[in-house]
Amino acid sequence: MKQAILITAAGKRIGKCLARALAKQGYYIYLHYHTAHSDAEETLKIIEDNGGAGALVQCDLEDYEAAEALISRCGNLGKDSGYPLRHIINNASQFRDDRIFDFTEQSFSSHQNINLRAPMQLARALYKMIPDGDKGSVINMIDSKVFALNPDFHSYTLSKYALLGATETMAQAFGPKLRVNGIAPGLTLISSSQTAENFELASHLNFIGEPLDVEDIAKTALLLLTSPSLNGTTIPVDGGQKMINFTGDVVNVAADILKKTDILKKTDILKKT
Repeated sequence: MKQAILITAAGKRIGKCLARALAKQGYYIYLHYHTAHSDAEETLKIIEDNGGAGALVQCDLEDYEAAEALISRCGNLGKDSGYPLRHIINNASQFRDDRIFDFTEQSFSSHQNINLRAPMQLARALYKMIPDGDKGSVINMIDSKVFALNPDFHSYTLSKYALLGATETMAQAFGPKLRVNGIAPGLTLISSSQTAENFELASHLNFIGEPLDVEDIAKTALLLLTSPSLNGTTIPVDGGQKMINFTGDVVNVAADILKKTDILKKTDILKKT
């Protein structure tokens, strides 16, 4: 029997890649979105045009009650589609820059609610929904910076570090019915606040010396979905970036390098004039 996967924030960026790749493997995809309905709709159309199937599900994951009801909604849809929901990829993430010096109650709680609490709620609900004797899995999208901590994006980093721990504790609590694993990507896609020049530099600051391929994240997800022996593990997909102990986020490190390079260029020009 073919199975369904709920992918949160499935309409854009890494979520879109996951949805498309796993649909090609025969999974029915529940494409979650919060406000980006058109992006999710476009991704679903791409899936269907390539012979896959799925459905859109809207939810504000910061809302406890809404998150609590999401799995049962997918389960009810699954009764009609014939694809039982057995897997979740917790890909949605709040990512805003704050520091220990300026975090607020709202910035802290928003990151914890979306990046930590909601994934735990969804995993718990899936565990309760799966019949005894059947099995499923959860994949949490974490961040390779949890293996080389720095103080930038403080609330975000703490939420992902906590999710790393929750991945292990949930794997213990929900086994053997539900396996829980993680993927910890490095810098993969350019962000809206990042310049092309910054991304070009930052994406090469790893031990493979080149930008990461987003498709490798999808391949890793498929490995975790189809390997029953993998449980409670988090796989870095970062080109070895975690082994470079930056004192700040890689984006900010790249910005500092570019700034210093620009100053050196200007100084050199002044010397020649």
